[in-house]
Amino acid sequence: MESQLAEYLKKCTLINHGLSPKETKVIALSFAIANGTRIPTAWHKNGQASEDWLSGFLKRNQSLSIRKPEATSQARAAGFNKPVVDNFYDKYESLVVKHKFKAYQVFNCDETNNPTVMQPPNVIAAKGTKQVQQTVSAERGTNVTMLAFVNAAGGSVPPVFIFPRKKLLPVMFEKGPSGCIGLAHECGWMTGFSFFKSLQHFQSFVKCSKSNPVLLLLDNHSSHLDYQVVSFAKDNGIILLTFPPHCSHALQPLDVSVFGPFKRACGKSQNDWLNRNPGQRISIKEIEELSNVPYQEAITPKNIIAGFQSTGIFPFNRFMINPSRFAPSFVTDRPCKPDFIFCYFICLVCAILIVMYVTF
Repeated sequence: MESQLAEYLKKCTLINHGLSPKETKVIALSFAIANGTRIPTAWHKNGQASEDWLSGFLKRNQSLSIRKPEATSQARAAGFNKPVVDNFYDKYESLVVKHKFKAYQVFNCDETNNPTVMQPPNVIAAKGTKQVQQTVSAERGTNVTMLAFVNAAGGSVPPVFIFPRKKLLPVMFEKGPSGCIGLAHECGWMTGFSFFKSLQHFQSFVKCSKSNPVLLLLDNHSSHLDYQVVSFAKDNGIILLTFPPHCSHALQPLDVSVFGPFKRACGKSQNDWLNRNPGQRISIKEIEELSNVPYQEAITPKNIIAGFQSTGIFPFNRFMINPSRFAPSFVTDRPCKPDFIFCYFICLVCAILIVMYVTF
């Protein structure tokens, strides 16, 4: 009987509606009553199973444990579903077949925040210490946006940094990764004009053209769909294919296997800098320099290729994503509505046939 309850708890977790320990104890009482199981009087009195039962239940079912869930928006849970992903794969496959793209011609680009305050690495401290602290530059950091370009062969194009400034100083990016450029925006965000400049930077390295096109996979942020951007891409053989909304966490190679190691390396780099410069603070002028080593350590052929493989993009494999990852969308699934135009056409044909039958 407990195995049925354990399977139910697993299914609830898969669809992003897992039960807390208290909810599990309440449902255990209902489950026991429904199955005619003898239960202690205290369960009836408290309206739930006991703590001892929950502890024993977890020991008897080693595949279960109490975990802290990651908050996931309703939009992402509903948006990441099999029909949407299959539609993306269909479009991607048709482009690859049509243009016969090789690994070095399939690119992915995405932005990531690179603030002046990042999570410090783990440190060794005395056991029993209630609070372990580590010095950072400020309570809240100033954000610098980094745009990365990588391809399925494991290569990369030097990144672009967007600084929260009206005017850009050369000192801000001259010590960054080799070949990188810096752009300025008051808020440090990516805009249509900044992405246009970034795409020019990308084209200058890739040397693509209408006769030698490349495929660029990216999310559907408004800056990526700017008219100037689309026109430049069309004139220079850059075929843009956007990921479906709320699906980049599973389909975008940079998000899957590159940015995670990069962020951890950046946190270590900033922590080392603070240890070498006690009493000083990291500003946006040091960000590119502090991103240099993490960029070389994390944005490697191994990590890049792993991202393209695990998303099924290259080599192409539409079955790479485990079907269980689509489970959260089950909650909002609805029956497909019949095509209105098709129904109208059928009704029209039926009406004509009836008229013909009556007439003749």
